[in-house]
Amino acid sequence: MLKVVKRDGRISDFARDRIKISVANSARDSRIQVTEKELELIADSVEKTIVRVRGEEGITSTYEIRGVVVRVLKEMGYRNIAKDFYEGEKIRKREE
Repeated sequence: MLKVVKRDGRISDFARDRIKISVANSARDSRIQVTEKELELIADSVEKTIVRVRGEEGITSTYEIRGVVVRVLKEMGYRNIAKDFYEGEKIRKREE
């Protein structure tokens, strides 16, 4: 299973549901409706991209995941969500 290095150095299993939740929150902030099916397609594309680069048993980082999410959102035509997703991450990092 794909692993993720967290900001604090901990390693955990890749959780595609976290991607769906984060994207859904950014969509809500953008006032854009996305369906569960769309969220599933986005999370699937993100996971496939990372597995293609890192392998099934590879290790990625939260930083890399964020970059892939932004790219996938843009490629799928969700530029406004991608912008809010990116901006929201910058704000959260400053607050930490």
